Amino acid sequence: MRKNIFTGLATVALLFSSGLALADGNILYNPNPAPLTIVNTISEVDGYVGGFVDSAGNVNGDITNPDNVSIIYPISGKIYATVTDGSTGETLGAFKQSGTIEAVASFSTEFFGLMGDWSLLPATLPWTMTEEAINVNGSSFTFEEELTGRAFPHLGPVEDPAVTGTLALRMAGCAGVRETSGAGAYAGKVGTLCLNGTFTFDEQFNGKGVSNCTIVVHDPLQ
Repeated sequence: MRKNIFTGLATVALLFSSGLALADGNILYNPNPAPLTIVNTISEVDGYVGGFVDSAGNVNGDITNPDNVSIIYPISGKIYATVTDGSTGETLGAFKQSGTIEAVASFSTEFFGLMGDWSLLPATLPWTMTEEAINVNGSSFTFEEELTGRAFPHLGPVEDPAVTGTLALRMAGCAGVRETSGAGAYAGKVGTLCLNGTFTFDEQFNGKGVSNCTIVVHDPLQ
């Protein structure tokens, strides 16, 4: 019994050391199970204030609860496939347009505080996104579960505003998605979308966003 255990441990150690040698030799190894598909993209979007909605779903002039109002913020833009460093996983850049995105974000009115002193804002600002339509490589995704997001004003602007003249805010969020067109490379799959990027607002609160997005999908159980 003890001999079998030692033999097993020796085998594991040999495999582990072999794996390290392969890693040092820059031979790629994907630890994900075969059904798990990972799609890395870069999205570039424009947005604007489209109106306001209260907690009861009333919009603009019909708002009845002025103490609980969110900003309706439609966005749309392009999605690019990414090129990554095979040994480090670092995103090196985008090489072609591979899709589009249209969605409606919802921000708390506290976001208007970005026009002033960011340190006076809460450490995180919640936001969400609905009515999403993403097309990647011929497949169309919609939200199965709404995006739960956060913005982080206390991290400060991503770039030096003295150089760029802008204040880019760090934002992130995740959602459950489903491919609904039945076409393209990811037809019928379900999974999650997570983004990590920045959004820059001008004095009219028009915005431009850039995000590194990861979509991880699999075939649903029938």
